[in-house]
Amino acid sequence: MADPHNLICVYNANNPAKAEMVRNLLEADGIRAVTADTHNPFPGLSIMPSEVFVELSNETLALEVIADAERNHLDESEEEESEV
Repeated sequence: MADPHNLICVYNANNPAKAEMVRNLLEADGIRAVTADTHNPFPGLSIMPSEVFVELSNETLALEVIADAERNHLDESEEEESEV
């Protein structure tokens, strides 16, 4: 990964598992990403948000990938509700 000073947070997850899911989503799209449970004194316990970082040059693309995934998830949820 690049210089840590060249990284930017693109996602705050409510738990480490979700942060890993977002990291995997970005990696699958060719965007190198890392997760950090930066504010948690007890790693593994989800008492604080976990962050996902990418290189500054990939910030816009990463945000677009995340937004598309969230939009698709919302669309799928709405379709499931209308089928009930």
